[in-house]
Amino acid sequence: MRVDLTITNLSEIVSPKGKPPVCGKNMSQLSIRKNKNIAIKDGKIVYIGSEIPPALRTINANGAIALPGLVDPHTHIPFTGNRAHEFIMRLHGKSYMEIMQAGGGILSTVKAVRKASLKELVLRGAYALNEMLKLGVTTVEGKSGYGLEKTAEIKQLKALKLLNKVQLVDVIPTFLGAHALPEEFEDKKEYLNYLSNMLKDVREYTDTVDIFCEKGVFEVEESREFLERAKAMGFRLRLHADELAPSGAGKLAVELRAVSADHLISADDETLEAISKSATTAVILPGTSFFLKERFARGRKMIDLGSAVALASDFNPGSCNIYDPYLIMHLAVTRCGLEIEEAVTAYTINAAHILNLSNRKGKIEEGYDADIVLLGLNSYTEIPYMFSRITVVSVIKSGRVVFHES
Repeated sequence: MRVDLTITNLSEIVSPKGKPPVCGKNMSQLSIRKNKNIAIKDGKIVYIGSEIPPALRTINANGAIALPGLVDPHTHIPFTGNRAHEFIMRLHGKSYMEIMQAGGGILSTVKAVRKASLKELVLRGAYALNEMLKLGVTTVEGKSGYGLEKTAEIKQLKALKLLNKVQLVDVIPTFLGAHALPEEFEDKKEYLNYLSNMLKDVREYTDTVDIFCEKGVFEVEESREFLERAKAMGFRLRLHADELAPSGAGKLAVELRAVSADHLISADDETLEAISKSATTAVILPGTSFFLKERFARGRKMIDLGSAVALASDFNPGSCNIYDPYLIMHLAVTRCGLEIEEAVTAYTINAAHILNLSNRKGKIEEGYDADIVLLGLNSYTEIPYMFSRITVVSVIKSGRVVFHES
């Protein structure tokens, strides 16, 4: 059989093991195949082994390692505007919530996104996604939530749909209309009812709803009512949970069988126990803790309890202007207590599971999408050590070489 592409002379092919979501101690189990080759045809991996099938194109990896294309399951693409001044405010002691309550934070970006054209959102989003692709991130979740009214929210969802078509990274949209209370509304219940009435229009663009369930934003009871309506309409549920305070949001995620509870920086022991016994995946976002100078989520405890844990960047204009996956993995290992093997699993197959893509993304296995990143390292164990100067040798997306170091 003649294939489209072969990748030869790989020192390691690294892939998570197990049925997703991979939980607890099983997250440390990786498949490490040394000195093997990969063959790709029609965008799929068709062979991994010692032979070199005849191919239209061959890449000599020169001893590089291969990882599955990384999956970022929590970003706030698309957005526009700049909040660098808020970064300075935090340096002078202002908290995230203080900035938000003063009209900054999310509401600042809302003003910019409402003014922006659909074309501007797509162009800004495409630039960010291209930079992420060069780092080996091949699938990304993006959220609305910077519109906070129907026209602007739909504009963001349209931008996500277009971004999935006009550039190479797979883009999975999520509706986050419940991101903050817009200035036009004084009553949170009234606003959540407004969002509930939007859900039939949102369904054209996504099957997933998220909410910022936090003290001072949307409280647990308010969130429950909205999420139950979304669930009754067939939406998958996700929650920003226990980020700034132990709000009960993580427990609500378990109660409603949400796909994920994200952040969990402030989650108490009872919440982590509940998540560990549930089908809800814990998503930790250490870049946000780093950027905001906050404490870090207790990833080690989550895994020791038996939870499935995923990693994400939380790339957004205000609380985490970071999309580099190697910095995120470094922080997960050095601040959240993960082993590097667990970080790899968290950024690949468990992240793909959250986006309902784990049957074809997040592993280097025959039959999976040929989304692969080659790193110029001696071993995957060097990733957290060499994070500031990772050399991405090549990125293969759907079987195409989309970046290759010259």
